[in-house]
Amino acid sequence: MAVVRVNFLPEFYLGDDALLLTLDGDGAELFKSAVEEARINRSARLLHSGVAHEFRIELGASRVELTPERVVWRLDDAKAAEIAEDLATLSASHDERKAAGHFYVDMTSPAETLVISRDEYADVVYPWVAPPQG
Repeated sequence: MAVVRVNFLPEFYLGDDALLLTLDGDGAELFKSAVEEARINRSARLLHSGVAHEFRIELGASRVELTPERVVWRLDDAKAAEIAEDLATLSASHDERKAAGHFYVDMTSPAETLVISRDEYADVVYPWVAPPQG
């Protein structure tokens, strides 16, 4: 089964809060497809392991709204393109194998950094932490 998890993690990235998108290879492909669909249709939806991911392309947006059952990705087209490109890179073959890795994406909320990680934290299930409101 594919791994697609999103967690708000206080002090995760060099002591700063971060949003961690944890994926395995299949999860990266699923997520990339949803982001690309949103770029074409201005919205998309991915349901995975009881969590609904809603993608909305909105002018100037780069934020994520999180609950344990629903994640709303509000991205402008450039941010969605950056994420899709990062996912394509993480899915690309390197010497006939897929390599683990990660990318950092600047965001505005609920943290300034989104860490997109493939096969690095897939075995770790972080407890749910609600992002700060406001």
